[in-house]
Amino acid sequence: MRNRLRLIGLLGLFTLLASAQAQMPGDFKLDSDRGTFRLSEARGRFVALHFLLKTECPYCQQHVADITRRAPELAGVTHIFIKPDAESDLKAWREKLAAAGVSAQIYRDPDATLANQFKIPADYAFHGTTMHYPATVLLGPGGREVFRHVGKDNTDRLSFDQLAQKVTELNRSPSLDQYNLAAGQPAINGFDPVSYVESSTATEGRQDMFSAYRGALYRFASAENRAKFAANPEKYVPAYGGWCATAMAEGRKVEIDPRNFKMTGGRLFLFYKGWRGNALADWNKDEANLTKRADEQWNKLAPGDRSVTK
Repeated sequence: MRNRLRLIGLLGLFTLLASAQAQMPGDFKLDSDRGTFRLSEARGRFVALHFLLKTECPYCQQHVADITRRAPELAGVTHIFIKPDAESDLKAWREKLAAAGVSAQIYRDPDATLANQFKIPADYAFHGTTMHYPATVLLGPGGREVFRHVGKDNTDRLSFDQLAQKVTELNRSPSLDQYNLAAGQPAINGFDPVSYVESSTATEGRQDMFSAYRGALYRFASAENRAKFAANPEKYVPAYGGWCATAMAEGRKVEIDPRNFKMTGGRLFLFYKGWRGNALADWNKDEANLTKRADEQWNKLAPGDRSVTK
């Protein structure tokens, strides 16, 4: 009887796995005048598919401009703008965007094939014709749909703030409460995480140059650094939630001096420095052993946090 129940349970598990696999979207590609997007190459990131109307559409152009301008404020997300128009119409459309100072890739969806695959409603009557409704479909890091917004009409679009809120809800680090984050304050005391990694310097970020990732806010010294972070945030986030690495080896969360840091193996380690001494000097005496111990202690506080395994 027990073996029979076990077999039934295994069959149920296989059925669930098969069902989940069946729901996984297949890979797809879209072409633009500047290259090709393939979903498989974006795995590990959120992908926002912005389906635009098949027509001359000022609201569509404004949507592209708004999202493109603010995209770096939300790290780890790829935005794909999609239109089913003929290539000649797309060319004119891109030229209008460029004239307005908007540099964005617009991908062509011939015969609205992808829009149909994602079951975007296609009965919107506009400008004397029928077309798909404007929509934004959000795919998670595994390539599966996690959220969608289909507009009721041409003016009903998912704003950047609404999209950012949804991504943050879905991608908030479960260990965020363990991070070195004062209420309402940016990570690393407002210092630029990219400067540490790319130029081995501790540089204060600008208040108007920020990006959110997994619930934490980071500041940057330049738009170029922010763009690098937005494209690959895991490369730049500090170890142990931004706490002193030496103290973490003892399981303690101790504040840091953001100018006291070290890069080892592509990881950013931060350290305390003050009247009690220089924690970096202690770290350097036995870095390999202290790194192992700090990793173990952080895993107890924040199981699975990516800053340990990157």
